[in-house]
Amino acid sequence: MTAHEHPTEPLQEQLAQERAARRLAEQQLADLVARVDNAQRLATMGDYDWHVATDTNTWSDELYRIYGYEPGSIEPSYAVFLEHVHPDDRERVTEVHRHAYATGQPYEMIERIVRPDGEVRHLSSNGQVVCDASGTPLRFRGTCIDVTERVLAEQEREEAARRLGEVQQRRRQASEINDNVVQGLTAALYAGQLGDHVRAADYVQQTLAAACRMMTELMDVPGAGDPTLVRSRAADLGGGSGLDR
Repeated sequence: MTAHEHPTEPLQEQLAQERAARRLAEQQLADLVARVDNAQRLATMGDYDWHVATDTNTWSDELYRIYGYEPGSIEPSYAVFLEHVHPDDRERVTEVHRHAYATGQPYEMIERIVRPDGEVRHLSSNGQVVCDASGTPLRFRGTCIDVTERVLAEQEREEAARRLGEVQQRRRQASEINDNVVQGLTAALYAGQLGDHVRAADYVQQTLAAACRMMTELMDVPGAGDPTLVRSRAADLGGGSGLDR
C-alpha cells in the first residue's frame, strides 16, 4: 500500500456511511408516510395544504378517497374544492374562509360535499392560517374527517324521537277526547234517557266547551278569533232533523 492510497479509505468509508444513512432516512420517511396514510384511512381523515398565492392544494391520499377519487387522479385547487361543496353550504363555507383570511383565526365547521357519483358526505373540517412575518396569509392547512355515519345516526335518533313524540301526543289526545268528549256525550245520553233534560243539556254544554278548548290546543291557535277557523255555515248534524226547524 502506497502513501497516496491511505487517504482514500476513510473517504470511501465516509461516503458508504452517508449512503447507508440516506437509505435509512428514506426508508424511515417511507415508513412514516405509510403509517400516517394507514392511520388516516382507518379514521377516514384527510389533510390539505392550500397555498393561497398559487391556488394550489396538496391533499393526502385519504382526502382524495373522501372526495371519491383515487389518490393523485385530479389536480386539487380551491375552485375544485368549491365545486364539490354542496350548493346549500357553499356560501357559508366561503364566508368562513373569508373570515379566517381576514383575521388569521383558525376555523371549524361541518359541511357537505357531493362526490362525482352524486353521493353526499358530511365532513368535519378544521383549519389554520399560516402567515408571513408581516401577517399576510400564505397558506391554509387543516384536516377533514368524514362524519357521515355519525351525522346520519344523529338525524335518525332525532327522527325517532320526533316520531315517538307524535305517537305519545296522539295517545294523549285520544285520552283527552275520551275523557272530555266521549264521556261527556255518554253522560248526556244517559241523562236524556232518564228524562233529565236539564242535566243532559248541561253535560252537552260542558262537552262543547271542552271540545273547543281541545281544538284550540290541537291547532296551536293563540286565540279563538282566528277567521280561518270560522265556518261559513253550521255543520249538518243528522241531516237537519229537529235542529233546523
